[in-house]
Amino acid sequence: MIAPGSPPAAVPGEATRRYLRALAERGREPADRTAVPPTYKRYRYAGRLVLPAREPHGDLLRGLLGVTRAEWTHRGVRLKRPAPSGGALYPIEAYVALGEPAGLYHYDAAHHALDLIRPGDHRPLLHASLTRVSAGVPDVVVVLAAVFWRNGFKYREFAYRLQCQEVGVLSAQALALGESLGLDTAVHLRFDDAACQWLLGLDPTREGVLAAFTCASGRAVPPGPPPRLPAAAEEHPPPSVVDRLPCLTALHAASAAPLPGVLPLPPPPSPGEVVRLPAARAVRVADAVPLRCSPEAGFLPRHITAETLATVLAHAAAGYPGDLPGCHDAPVTCAPHVLVRRVTGVPAGAYRYDRLTCALVAADGAGDVLAGPLRPNTRLALPEAAAVVVPVGDQTTGSATFGDRWYRLQQAEAGLVVHRAALAAAACGLTARIHSDGTNPTTDAVLGLTGPLHALSFLLLGIARPGSTVTGPLG
Repeated sequence: MIAPGSPPAAVPGEATRRYLRALAERGREPADRTAVPPTYKRYRYAGRLVLPAREPHGDLLRGLLGVTRAEWTHRGVRLKRPAPSGGALYPIEAYVALGEPAGLYHYDAAHHALDLIRPGDHRPLLHASLTRVSAGVPDVVVVLAAVFWRNGFKYREFAYRLQCQEVGVLSAQALALGESLGLDTAVHLRFDDAACQWLLGLDPTREGVLAAFTCASGRAVPPGPPPRLPAAAEEHPPPSVVDRLPCLTALHAASAAPLPGVLPLPPPPSPGEVVRLPAARAVRVADAVPLRCSPEAGFLPRHITAETLATVLAHAAAGYPGDLPGCHDAPVTCAPHVLVRRVTGVPAGAYRYDRLTCALVAADGAGDVLAGPLRPNTRLALPEAAAVVVPVGDQTTGSATFGDRWYRLQQAEAGLVVHRAALAAAACGLTARIHSDGTNPTTDAVLGLTGPLHALSFLLLGIARPGSTVTGPLG
C-alpha cells in the first residue's frame, strides 16, 4: 500500500525519454574552459603499488588507460592513451580489486601505479554484486566509473552518451588484451550500483559506476579477510553535476534501479537486394591493439577489398563473454549497418549487415549523409572514407523490461561494436575514427531507419592520409 503523499513511482524509461529530448533540443554551447577539471585523479596517500613491467594485470591496465604515447603537432604536445576517447578527455577511471596484495585500488594512469583505497580482499564483495557470477572468485575485478564533469564541461548532457560508449570501447579493449595476456575476461554491464558506489567511496552525483570486467588466469588467489576500513578520500573531488547536468544526473540515477531484463523482440528485418560478401579473413584483433590509431588528417580516397569489409563487420557483429542474455552469440541491443563508399565489388550505398549469412542487405533509405548537420572535420573525412560502420538500435523499447538501464547497456554495446570494428580494421592495415556527429536524423533516413530505430555511433574507416603529427611511444 502506498502511503498518502508518497511520490509516484518512476515510470521505466521516462528518464531516458527526457534525456533524449534534451539531446535533440540542445544547441551548440561553447565549452567553459574556466571550469576544466583535472585530467588525472589522485588519492591521498594510503599505500601505493608500483606496477612492474611485463606483468599481465599491469599490462592490462596500461593497455586500457595508461599514458602510452605522445603526439607532437603544430599546436603542441598531447599525451594519448591506447583506446579512443571523445575529445581526448578520458572521463573513465579504473578501480581494481586484487587478492595479492589484497586491497581495492585506483589505477593512477599518469604514473602506472595503483593507489590503495581500502585494504582487504574486495573481490568477493564486488563479485557478488554482479548479476551473473562465475563459479569461483576471479583473480581481478576491474570497475569502470565515469567522472561526469571531466567531459561534461565540453559536451554537457551529451557527455553521458560518450561515457557509456567509452566503457564499451574499453570493454572491447579489455577482451582483446585479455586474449593476448592469457586472461579469461568477461564483461559485466549489470550489477548492484549502490554496492559498487559504496565500496569505491564515490558520490553518484559526481561519478558513476558504468561497467566492470573480471579476469581469471587459472592461478587465482583464495579469498582473504573481508575489508573493514572506509574508503580513502581523493585529493580533489570533481564537482557535482546535479545542477550543471540535470538530465544526465536523473538518467544515471534511474538506470540504477534493478529490473529483470527480458530482451525485446527485434524488429522484422527489412527486405532488400542482397550483396554476398566473401569469407572474412582470419585475423587476431589482439595483435591490432598497438596498431590502432585515429587518423588526424582523414583518409586517402582509395578502395578497400570486400574481404576486408567482411572481416571488419564479422568482428563487429561477433558475440562476446558478458552478462546480457544472448551476448555470447552477438550483441543484443544493437546491430551493425554500413555505408559503403569505396569497396571493390560492392555498389556504394547503405546496407544492413546480416551476420547469419555474412551478407549485406540494401537499405530502403534516401538522401545523402553529407546533407546532415556534420562538423567540419567529419565533412572533410567522410567523402574520402572507404566505409562507415553504424551500429543501429531501438533506444526506448527495451526500457519496458530493463528500465532506464537499457540506455546505458545499449550505448556500451554500441561502443564495443565500433571498437571491435576499429581493431579488426587495424588488423587489416586500415585506420578508423569515431565521428559522433554522424548520428543524426539525416543518417537515419539514409539507412532507412523508421520508428524507434536510430544510429548509435558512426565509425569512418579507410586508408589514413599522411599528416603532420609525429607520434612516439612512452615507456
